[in-house]
Amino acid sequence: MSAVRPIPLQTFAGARAVPACQSGNSGPTVVFDLDGTLVDTAPDLAASLNNCLSRVGLPPLPLDVVRPHAGHGAQAMLREAYRLAARALSAEELAEQTRCFLAHYEAHIAVESALFPGGLAMLDRLLAAGLRLAICTNKTEHLARRLLDEMGLAARFTAICGADTFSARKPDPVHLLGTIERVGGEVGSAIMVGDTDTDIQAARATGLPSILVLFGYDPGPTARSGATRSIERFADLTPELIDSMLAKPARQVKAI
Repeated sequence: MSAVRPIPLQTFAGARAVPACQSGNSGPTVVFDLDGTLVDTAPDLAASLNNCLSRVGLPPLPLDVVRPHAGHGAQAMLREAYRLAARALSAEELAEQTRCFLAHYEAHIAVESALFPGGLAMLDRLLAAGLRLAICTNKTEHLARRLLDEMGLAARFTAICGADTFSARKPDPVHLLGTIERVGGEVGSAIMVGDTDTDIQAARATGLPSILVLFGYDPGPTARSGATRSIERFADLTPELIDSMLAKPARQVKAI
C-alpha cells in the first residue's frame, strides 16, 4: 500500500476539521501509534540508515529490506544492517552510528514520509464525530512532534506522547495510560490503533481493545492473534466501528 502526502487542515464533507486541542471533543479516545500505523516513515528512516552505512563503507540497503524493521528504532535498524553485512558492531560504534542516524533523520524527517492512504480522511472523520485523538509512539516526543508539525498533522491530536514522555514506553502500560490521561479521556472509552505486537501488548496490559493495521510494518502472527480487530484500509476505521468495540463488556487488565 503506497502512502500519500498530507494536506493542511481544511474543510471537508459534512463537517469542519478542527484541531482536537481546540474542538472541545469529549467522546471516546483513539490512540494511534505513529511509524507504520499512521505515517509511512520508512523512506526517510532508510535514507538515514544508508547515510550511516556509507560512512563506514557498507552498501546501502533497499527500502523493502529496511521496511519491516523501520518501526523498531535506530539501534535495531543498525544492528540488522550490520548483521546483513556480516560485520561486527561494537557498543562504541553503535553509539556513534546512532548519533549519526538521529542527526540525519531529524534534519530530513519529512522528505518522503507520508500518511498511509485514507489516513487524512479517517482522522477528520473521527474528529467530526467528536472523538479525541492522541499519539503514543516509541519515537521520542521531540521527533514525533517535529514529524507531525512538518506534515501539518499535529493540530489534529490533543496529546503527542513519545518514548521519553513518561517513565516507561510501550508495551509498558504507563505509556498508554499516561497518554489517555493527557487527552482527558477514560480508559473505559479508549482504543489503541497500531501495527506491531508492541502496540497490541500495550493495549492488553491496559485493558483496552485494539485495532491492528495490516498494511503496517510488522503485523506479525502474534499481533494478529492478540488484536481485537484488524483492518486492511483506513476506510474501515469509522466512528461506528469504535462505538461497536467500546460497547462490548469491560475487559480485564492482562499482564504482559
